[in-house]
Amino acid sequence: MSDDLTGEITPLRPPRPEQSYPGLSPQLLARVEQLWSANGLEFDRSWKLAVRSLPGFRGLPRLDTPSSAQVDLVFLFDQCVIWVKALHAAAVAGKAQGTPGLYPEQWNGMAAVSARLIEQITALRILALTNLPMPAMQIARSVSEDVDMILAQLARHKLAARFVGCRDVDEANEFWRRHIAGGRAFRAVAEKLYNIGLDQSADTEYGQWRQKVLTILGAAVHSNALAPPPAERRRGLMNDDSIYFATFRIHELCAYSQLIKPNLTEALECAAQKQPPSNSQDARLARLAAPMSAVLINQIQSLAWPASS
Repeated sequence: MSDDLTGEITPLRPPRPEQSYPGLSPQLLARVEQLWSANGLEFDRSWKLAVRSLPGFRGLPRLDTPSSAQVDLVFLFDQCVIWVKALHAAAVAGKAQGTPGLYPEQWNGMAAVSARLIEQITALRILALTNLPMPAMQIARSVSEDVDMILAQLARHKLAARFVGCRDVDEANEFWRRHIAGGRAFRAVAEKLYNIGLDQSADTEYGQWRQKVLTILGAAVHSNALAPPPAERRRGLMNDDSIYFATFRIHELCAYSQLIKPNLTEALECAAQKQPPSNSQDARLARLAAPMSAVLINQIQSLAWPASS
């Protein structure tokens, strides 16, 4: 609360999202707000609902760099946070209601893995803003595996059934070894994408780039004697590569999931609308999942490799 010039008490206005991203490109902010508005969505309220409420949330520090690339990257990453939380809420609703469009085991599997994905990206955000590059790299690799796992379950509903059928740790470990580890999940996804005319196999330029990034991230998972980043890189935000790769992969999850399951947006919409009328956080997030898919896909062209600092 504050006193105005007339002596009356007036409520303080809640901070707008852009105040948490000092140095954000005005052009990017305007484009994002336009995309949200064009899809009938309120950006400010949704950001506060999904991002501002994150455990350990913090805004970005003001960076002494000539480029907005680092700030823009975190802003785009946070858009992915909103969509993943919305996807999870819609998947939980679809699972509870037996919503048509996906098999029950697919709803179940997507709800389970997206819950873990939310935890992963929440932790990655904290690490990226506190200059802890090695654990950030470990989590970015896990984010990529969770993306592949959701896509693989959408591509093969029997795989989703095997996943949700695991009853103990040993069965879960065996499932992971047989179907996920070593890029197995991504191969199942690449095969499905190839069948619909998109070649993302290992010998393509994309496949080679992806493997190179995963190799770099994998170096953080195992003990090694690699030198830490040079001191001059500590002037700006660390973990540009981890944040970039996680953002890129969630964009892929949004786009590829709709290629693998062309009716996915309709299924998400149906799951949200079939819920009892409610203004709860979960209900509001679930209603975001379908329309925000178009927003996220349109943001892919805004994702540029961050400038080194």
